Amino acid sequence: MTIETAKEVIAFMEKYNKHFEALSAFVSEKRAKVIADELTWLLDSLTTEQKFIMEGNDLEAKRLALFEKLGLAGKKARELITECPEELKNKLTLECSAMEKHVGFIKSTNADIIDIIERKLAVQEKIANKPRSTASTYTGKGVKVTKHNTSGGFFGEV
Repeated sequence: MTIETAKEVIAFMEKYNKHFEALSAFVSEKRAKVIADELTWLLDSLTTEQKFIMEGNDLEAKRLALFEKLGLAGKKARELITECPEELKNKLTLECSAMEKHVGFIKSTNADIIDIIERKLAVQEKIANKPRSTASTYTGKGVKVTKHNTSGGFFGEV
C-alpha cells in the first residue's frame, strides 16, 4: 500500500468514524429513553434513526467503491494495517480501533434496548393477564361487600 492510498483510506475512516460516533450517541440516548418510557421521543426519533441507517448504508457503499478503486477489495482491517506504510500505521490502527469500538458499543446497546423492551413487555403481559381484582368494601354496618351493584343508582349502569 502506498502512502497516498493509506492517506485516502485513513481520511475515509475518519469520516466513517464520525458517523459511528454520532450513531453511538443516538443509540445511547435511545437506551435512556426506553428505560424512561418516553414513547413520544421514541416515535419522533424514528426518522432520525432511519437517517442514520441510510447514511451508514451510503458510507458503506462508498467504502466498498473506494476499496475497489484502490485495489483493496475484500481486505480486512488487520490486513490493511499490516500493509500500511510504517509512518501511517498508528493512525490507521487508531481509526480501525475506533470503528471497532463504536460498532461494538452500538451492537451491545441495541441488544440491551431489545432486552429492556422484552422485559417491559413481559411485565405488561403479566399485568394484563392478571385476573380482575375483587375489591373489598364494607357497608355502613361493617359487612364486607364483594359484589358491587352497578345497575341503577345515581349514575345508572356503568
